Amino acid sequence: MSDKRYHVFISTAFQGVEAERLKLEYTLLNLGAFPWQFNEPRNSLNTAQARRQMDECDYVVFVLGDEYGELSASGISYLHLDFLYAVNKQKPILSFISTKASTDKDPEIIKKRKGFVDLLKSESKYFQEYSSLLDFERNVRNVFQKAKTEYPVLGWIRPKSNDVLQNEIVRLRGKVAELEQNLIRTRQEASFTKADQNEQQSFNLHYRTQAYQDGNLKDITPQKELTWVEALKILAPHFKQPTLEMNFIKVMNSYLEGIALEEARKVMPRVHAVSRTHVDTRSLQQLKLQMKWNNWIIPQADMGSGTRVYWRLTPDAERVLSRQR
Repeated sequence: MSDKRYHVFISTAFQGVEAERLKLEYTLLNLGAFPWQFNEPRNSLNTAQARRQMDECDYVVFVLGDEYGELSASGISYLHLDFLYAVNKQKPILSFISTKASTDKDPEIIKKRKGFVDLLKSESKYFQEYSSLLDFERNVRNVFQKAKTEYPVLGWIRPKSNDVLQNEIVRLRGKVAELEQNLIRTRQEASFTKADQNEQQSFNLHYRTQAYQDGNLKDITPQKELTWVEALKILAPHFKQPTLEMNFIKVMNSYLEGIALEEARKVMPRVHAVSRTHVDTRSLQQLKLQMKWNNWIIPQADMGSGTRVYWRLTPDAERVLSRQR
């Protein structure tokens, strides 16, 4: 089994494709990718973050439903602007368009959407239309596998790969199928030896911060070494009840803000303050996926609306934490 993983940026409208976004994320996870998307409406404040994600990603996926998407100040949708940026950066683009008729009422918006569809068809490396969720999932699986073969990219290799983590990948594939059926299967208890090996493995949590020293401001990119159990201890109090996925970044940023000054002084002894501390996106994705592989903090769909994903602490995680007390 290959250890190579791919960072995939997902761009969609916020409304109208909620089911597709959820299905796309789970399908890509099942294919061994690291999907990243916004769980909030697009606006001018998060455009820079979207472009940083596209700069760092291996593939870009666009999904156009029956709405053109949130409009920017220029009158062009943020989805459309994302596409133009990805084309300019020469990213491998996979586009999926619903065959449903547009629900936009404004003739000008309808015209812009049609022009955008033509652009998606002509500039995407792969273009597929879909008429149902089943059709959409099948297209995503086929096209992504084809893209990996025909447009190979660097990707990245997970560190410290061993049989224990390979088994975790197998478990993850099973869990994705279970999530799609909204069922939780009974998971066989791993041996204490394997569990201990996995719990005590360490990883580097990368982050960015601004350090103030001698009247100067400097951007630095430190890293904090943690074991997976230490990371679980940081996250666990905030996921005892089902919590939105965005809480991961809030919790980890809060933790890093508390240690950033002390860590910065290890390399810049005269630092007197730090600011704008935030976790690196890839480190955050690695952390979320490892929590999921370990069956410690897992996602579940919001049964009320089907549009949001909540994460919660599992009994397995509670047992791990109880052994640490």
